[in-house]
Amino acid sequence: MLTVLMILQGIMSILLIVLILLQKGKGANMGVSFGAGASDTLFGATGAMSFFAKITWVLAFLFMINSVAISYYVYKNQTQSTIFTNTTTKAPK
Repeated sequence: MLTVLMILQGIMSILLIVLILLQKGKGANMGVSFGAGASDTLFGATGAMSFFAKITWVLAFLFMINSVAISYYVYKNQTQSTIFTNTTTKAPK
């Protein structure tokens, strides 16, 4: 199960990076007021977010949920802390 969650985490992180790099910056929205940038929004010129931005928000939410699931799974399946493993030391001679 942990392997599946980790693979899913890797895929989502790569998708997030690609989606963020494909989006326009905030300075690129200057043309929207003149009608040039209305074609990249989901609901036309009145749409608050582009389609890529909405996908990014959903993917970021799923990424965070998956991160919590991974940490919970590791916490529940942890048998003994690695800090206390083999802590007995022999006295020097």
